This record gives sequence, structure tokens and C-alpha cells, in this order.
Amino acid sequence: MDSRDSQEFFLSRVTAGTIRVVLIGGWIAWCLQIVLPFLVPVLWGAIIATAVYPLTRRISGKRPKLGAMVFGVVALAVIVVPTYLFFDSIGSFVVRVGRQLAQGELKVPPPRPDVANWPVIGKRIYTFWMGVVNAPASVVEGHLPQLREVGRWLAQSLGSLSLGILQSLFAVAVAVAFLLKTDATLRALLPVAERFAPRRGQHLIDLASATVRAVAKGVLGVAAIQAALAWVGMAVAGVPAPGAWALLMLITSVAQLPAMIVLGPMVVYVFASSSTNVAVGFLVWSVLVGLIDNVLKPILLGRGAGVPTLVIVIGALGGMISSGIIGLFVGAVVLAVGFELFAAWVKGSEGEADPIAAVAAELERATLTPGHSAADHPPRA
Repeated sequence: MDSRDSQEFFLSRVTAGTIRVVLIGGWIAWCLQIVLPFLVPVLWGAIIATAVYPLTRRISGKRPKLGAMVFGVVALAVIVVPTYLFFDSIGSFVVRVGRQLAQGELKVPPPRPDVANWPVIGKRIYTFWMGVVNAPASVVEGHLPQLREVGRWLAQSLGSLSLGILQSLFAVAVAVAFLLKTDATLRALLPVAERFAPRRGQHLIDLASATVRAVAKGVLGVAAIQAALAWVGMAVAGVPAPGAWALLMLITSVAQLPAMIVLGPMVVYVFASSSTNVAVGFLVWSVLVGLIDNVLKPILLGRGAGVPTLVIVIGALGGMISSGIIGLFVGAVVLAVGFELFAAWVKGSEGEADPIAAVAAELERATLTPGHSAADHPPRA
């Protein structure tokens, strides 16, 4: 074969290879475009299934279908009941304000006289509040651009929340499916993990599972507890629309922001509108709710899940920006798992023997219930 034939042969091979790569790449991109809308709910379902798998196995024993169905019913109740309370709270508030406005009976209660004596902000709050009481139309006209922006933001937030609720329901169905087919899911995941980490695939799955459980308990669990306690306190203290504020409390807690960002203004409102005893009681309750994460996180997160707070914050905020409300939860867990895997890979590059197994074992020890050994726990999902 002369040089010209060799060049033509080479060009034909390159052309054929390029066509194959373009076709395969285009097909993969098409598949990803189809699957992309379901990616976050499926990831959320996988995270939920991984987090609750040990609990469902303890409940059901040798009947995994029973545990999966019990979890499905409980999870639906956990989603549907707070959603109903939230929208019922918002709806009742809007209907009451609308009826009073239509009948000309909408009156804002005046602040207590001693509000003006509060240091620094007392006079401003009292003046603005009295302006709303005496001339609400002028206050609305003076702040109309800001009110329009707030209304637009509220409408977008409610739309994102509704979509997040639907995605959560779909994620629960996915989680139930994973729990029903745990063994088949593990058999399918193991070859994929071996591709990423040859001879360490099982350790890779162990590490990801343990990290998911630790973060789910230490971040999502604590945030849910704080939001529930905040809702109880606001409902007792008479704060309007406590469900909406509890949802905002849940979001800020997942993002690792101080609870008083939400509870602080509510404390000011209760002090200005309620009796001193109620206000002081709500203040004490708010402080306890804000500090409870310092007690629960070390217990639930575990000493082995050394995920920096900055990783959780970036994951939560980035997930919410890219995928809405549900991305707030998925982003925190996914980035925490990625951080642990990256840390294990870095240790491996420094010459540590089987670092993934070491990190996975440490995380697993942190997630075990006190008084139980590793042999007492079933295989991980």
C-alpha cells in the first residue's frame, strides 16, 4: 500500500470514527434532554430510599414490601398534611383580609404605646405602624413599586413551591420503587461503581450511602424539627400565617442560616401586638428553637460525617437556584456526597491504602445507633 492509499485509508477511518462519535454524542445528548426534567426527583427519591432503608428493614424484617408500603403511606402523610396546613393558613388569611376589605372593615390593630420607647428602632416602627393604621392608602401608594416586587416574588415562590410538592410526591413513588427492588438496584449499581473505582465499587457505594444518611439526619432532620417547633410557637403566639413562616424557617435551616433571621421579626411583632407574658414566652421559645440545632446536630450528624458547613450552604443555595425548592434539599446532600468522595480520592492519591473503605467505615460507625454493632444492620441500599 503506497502513501496515497495509506492517507485515504486513514482519512476514511477518521471520517467514519468522527461520524460515529457525533451520532453517539447526539443520541446521548437527546437522551439526557429527555431525562433531565426527571433527574432531580429521581435523585431525591434515591436519597430518601437510601436514608430510610435501615429503618424500613428493621420495621418489616423479612418482608421488604411491607416496609416500603408503610414508608410510602407515612411519607405521603408527611408531605400532604403540612402542605394542607400551609395553603389553608395562607387561604384563610387572604379570605379574611379580602372580606374585611370588601366590607370596609379592614383595620390594622394599633401598636402598643411603649413600642415608641424601644431603643434605636422603636420610633421608626411606631411611626410607620401608625401610618398604616391611620392612612393605609397613602402608605401603599408610597411603597407601590416595592409591593409589586414583593407580590411578583411571592407568586414565583408559590409556583416553585407547588412544583416542588409535585416533584416530592414523584420522588416518594421513586423511593418506594427503590425500596421494593433493593437487591436488584444494588446489583445494577455495583458494576457502575466498579467502573469509577476498580476493585472498590462496594466501598464507593458504602461511602455514598453512609454520607447520605448522615447528612439527611444531621441537616434535613434538624431543619424539619426546627420548622415544626417554630410553627407550634407561632401558632400559639397568634402570628398570622404560621405555616408560611415555618416553611421559610425550614429553608433557612437547611441553608445553615440562623433561625432568628425568621424568628426575630416574629418576636418583634408579638412584642408589639400581644401581652408581655405571651411575648416573653414566645421569645424564650424562639431562643430554644434557634439553639436546638447545636444539640441535635452532633447527635444526628455524627462525628464521622466531617462535611464542612460551607459545602452544605453552597449545595443548598446552588440547588435551590438551579432546581427550585426541592433542589435546596437535593443539592445539600449531593454536594456533601461528592465532597466525601473527592476527599477519599485525594487521600488515595497521597498513598493511603484503600481510603474509600476507611472513610466509609468511619461514616458507618457514626451512623450506627448506640448499642448496635455493624453486624446488626442490614446491607445498605
